[in-house]
Amino acid sequence: MATLLDKRRRNARPSKYRPRTEAQKQRRRDLWEARADERNARRTIDAEAELRERLAELETALRDLGQTGIHTRRHARPLEDIADDAQRFAVLKARVERLEALWAINRRKRETRGKIIIGGAMLAELIEGVAAGDNAFFVALLDVLDRRVEAVRDRLTVKELLGNAPLPLRPGGDLLEPLEAALAGAFDEAPDFDALVQSAMAEETLVRPRDIDEDYADVEASWRPEA
Repeated sequence: MATLLDKRRRNARPSKYRPRTEAQKQRRRDLWEARADERNARRTIDAEAELRERLAELETALRDLGQTGIHTRRHARPLEDIADDAQRFAVLKARVERLEALWAINRRKRETRGKIIIGGAMLAELIEGVAAGDNAFFVALLDVLDRRVEAVRDRLTVKELLGNAPLPLRPGGDLLEPLEAALAGAFDEAPDFDALVQSAMAEETLVRPRDIDEDYADVEASWRPEA
């Protein structure tokens, strides 16, 4: 209690510092405004350095993937030849944004290719195992499918692909349950893997470098999208 009273007394004491006059406050405001251009210039320099670093990263990444010509197209003007700071920054930012978009296209294609490769490897392993009389992988795969695939039509597709494998049409369902009964008891909220795959593949085939910028149309011959 005594400590609280002491704090209140200290807070009630008049300050030993003189309050700033209006003239002093105005001088501080003038000084802050006078240095605004300097602060903006420093921020622009820092932002330009970050953009240049990102541009170099994207060019290297695309070049390593065989996408040559994207960053050396005929109409590209060297940044060093642009004297105006604002114009150079705008051009640099636009080039980074374009390469970011192209990198995103390539990344989606690589992800799709990776999923196809993984699925193909699993099927090849399954075929070899069954042919050799080893059903351990087959049983493990069915367990994964039973836990991960929920939609009736997706489970039916997998069941047929695996040669009428012992996979119920619903999680925890009866192996002998007819298709009509499974569809009648299916949940609408289950993800439709077929629709997701079709949507992803449709998106992949529609996007080309020229869709990002018309200036990239002349390098589409060197653009090697992942199959």
